[in-house]
Amino acid sequence: MIISRYFMNIIVKVGGVGTSVGKILGIYMNRRLLYLLEAVAGMSFLVLSGIFFQGNFFLKMIQPGLYMESADFSVKGVWNRITDGLSAGMFPVWKYVQNIYPDKGTSVTELYPSDNILAQMTAENEQAKSQTETEADSGADTKDEGEDTEVAANAPVADSAGVRYTADMLQDYSFFVNQFFAIDSSTVAPDGLLNAEQFMNMDLSIDIAGEEPKVLIYHTHSQETFADSRPGYWQDSVVGLGDTLKNELESRYGIAVYHLTDTFDVIDGVTDRSAAYTYAEERVREVLAQYPSIKVVIDLHRDGVAEGTRLVTEVNGKPTAQIMFLDGLCRTTSGPIDYLQNPYLAENLAFSFQLQLKAEEYYPDFARRIYLRAYQYNLHILPRALLVECGAQTNTVEEVQNAMPLLADLLYLVLSGR
Repeated sequence: MIISRYFMNIIVKVGGVGTSVGKILGIYMNRRLLYLLEAVAGMSFLVLSGIFFQGNFFLKMIQPGLYMESADFSVKGVWNRITDGLSAGMFPVWKYVQNIYPDKGTSVTELYPSDNILAQMTAENEQAKSQTETEADSGADTKDEGEDTEVAANAPVADSAGVRYTADMLQDYSFFVNQFFAIDSSTVAPDGLLNAEQFMNMDLSIDIAGEEPKVLIYHTHSQETFADSRPGYWQDSVVGLGDTLKNELESRYGIAVYHLTDTFDVIDGVTDRSAAYTYAEERVREVLAQYPSIKVVIDLHRDGVAEGTRLVTEVNGKPTAQIMFLDGLCRTTSGPIDYLQNPYLAENLAFSFQLQLKAEEYYPDFARRIYLRAYQYNLHILPRALLVECGAQTNTVEEVQNAMPLLADLLYLVLSGR
């Protein structure tokens, strides 16, 4: 009480309230009211001094002198310091959120790289942009053959809003995993499995020239359709998407494609997926035996989501369904699944990751995070095996069809090594 009375007297003298003011006005407070005022003044001092919470009102007021900052003695500047001090002392949670998340448009659940990583990303992107502009101005052309030059002309141009990640930017393991992967609760990624530098340095390019097929597209779930698909029209199903992807790869990039349109999820006229992956593997291996030139297999699906969910973005002014790469880790949270193993797991993950990196650079917001689940999904067939989910049942046929040229671009960029 003695301490609080001391602080109260200070506040009363400085603030001009309390007993002194009362005497000047001719108003005499009784002893109980004086004790109450003393208690309030003492508690106010403790709150504002930061003893109960972080943030000291008095230090906020003299902060420029303490930390050699430039002082702003304008009315607005002084007012800001007073309100900052009060808010930090009396509303610490609000002040903490304000300091950590100053951008009101940013979701606080997202993870961001550190400032030095962002600075490095910006510098490297600017350097790449400058180099590209210089080459364009000088008419530089690194290809001598007319065919290669024509194919390169069809290649996409990096989006100015995109990010070109390097291994140094992804040294933070937590940022790397949270930025690029969504891990299902059925599985776990053991230590050492997800390695950004290893994935980025893995050479997954192939010789894309020649008439023999290099890519196989198939559909384990061929009956998957979309919001406005016409009944009985295969063109409005995932099979129709495969046909579009084949045409894009062949016509624009000269990559020969075998499109397998067999049905694996219908038994006796009824949709039955219980053995679809088993039937699909048998048929895919037959095609690979017939065409050993095939180096890439793509199982093209669409996702299943809540009816209120819309997996759509806008690319080049067109409504476009988002895609997602899916990898099976062949393990549950209890450990590896003995009867489901994949000798090409690292290559599968690297293939998905390299495609994801290209999507981040060329078509931001086009690819959702790589989804990791427990099982195999026939990805053990080849090192460059890929399962792609294009949109969902809530997307329109137009939206999913608009995604196919972009997916073709990503495949070309990775497979050509460009």
